[in-house]
Amino acid sequence: MTAAGLTPVTFSILSLGDELVHGRTVDTNSAWLAQELVEMGLEPEELCTLDDGEERIAATILRLAKCARVVLVTGGLGPTLDDATREAVARAAGVPLVDDTSALAWLHARFESMGRDMVDSNLRQIRFPEGAKVLENPKGTAPGFHIRIGTAEVFALPGPPREMGPMFRDSVSPILDRLGLALAPLPRARFYLHSHSESVFAEDVAIAGDWMARDADPLLAVTASHGILSVQLTARFRSEQSAERLQVRARAFRELFAGSIYSESEASPAAALGAELILQGAQVTLAESCTGGGIAQALTEVPGISAVFQRSFVTYADRAKHEELDVSAALLEEHGAVSEPVVVEMARGAAERAGASLALAVSGIAGPGGGSEEKPVGLVWFGVFVDGEVAAHSRRFPASDRAQVRSWAVRTGLMLLLQAAHSRTSITRKSAASRHK
Repeated sequence: MTAAGLTPVTFSILSLGDELVHGRTVDTNSAWLAQELVEMGLEPEELCTLDDGEERIAATILRLAKCARVVLVTGGLGPTLDDATREAVARAAGVPLVDDTSALAWLHARFESMGRDMVDSNLRQIRFPEGAKVLENPKGTAPGFHIRIGTAEVFALPGPPREMGPMFRDSVSPILDRLGLALAPLPRARFYLHSHSESVFAEDVAIAGDWMARDADPLLAVTASHGILSVQLTARFRSEQSAERLQVRARAFRELFAGSIYSESEASPAAALGAELILQGAQVTLAESCTGGGIAQALTEVPGISAVFQRSFVTYADRAKHEELDVSAALLEEHGAVSEPVVVEMARGAAERAGASLALAVSGIAGPGGGSEEKPVGLVWFGVFVDGEVAAHSRRFPASDRAQVRSWAVRTGLMLLLQAAHSRTSITRKSAASRHK
């Protein structure tokens, strides 16, 4: 029992497929499902991956069902003989497979709506363990199912993510609610940090106190990926005292890492930047050289960004920088494209042509060639235009490979723009506050 008197509901996830075990396909289903279940207040027990062997699948399902209250199986519901999930679950449950006439009618209608003929192999998809509840699949032809094995609720879901996700949210989640298995999630706070290595972060946290102890309340977890630290503080118990301790620790965390936190809600720098720009209604533009439009691509992933992002410029050659952005030919000749004066003029020229209050310019040497002792591969210059003023920043990325340098440049550019947007908001608020004094 937890401190709040509630028995934690645990879950396990089993992902199936030879292609997963052999490394041909990356298992994204487990991560997605785990996040969804944790948000429902369930606690992870185990995530595992198996090939399509029926006996191993059945034995693993039995083992997981003895440990976890909820078991989710993804994959192996297709029409081919190597899709063995139905047989394996039936074996684990000790029941036969039976045909479901409602599923057969649904499958016929599904193929008719797609204008395709249904072949005999598809009839495997209307066979389910006896006693199982069929789960509809509006995105594909493989229904899922739900059955109890011992004290565990076992759900079989299709492997394709575009089918699995809707089935979980539309069918599995409501069942867990009805069974009373979904709890209010443990209180948590999330922080996303930039320009902070995991090792330096650990040192800073250690100085602050024993925040990362396994028995700490709240628990602190950190993940490093592509130059970004994702930090989560989670209350250890569902109690008022634990929730209060979380709030105290969150305030202390904000003070300690005030200069590095870029969001408390958006892991993606592009999403965080887009949300801030849309909130401000600030028009933004880009002038990209070495990133070749990568920053624009990231930004246009944000829904609604067209309200503040009208156009950008990819000026790869010196001539394009001169003709499109009015960068001085003499300046290019004297300093070269990868230089502070040039990115300053690129940012200013882009802002003027787009009528934007914010602009970012980037020019660098991604490699593998083109570097020199003065300007090595991995050197990237950024120009940030904010309401008429331009600041330049340089970064020296490891010259590992061309794609990696470009990727680092994209993320750094997004972060510099986000910092500029936040700074702009701060100045606006201070001005408003002074006017009301």
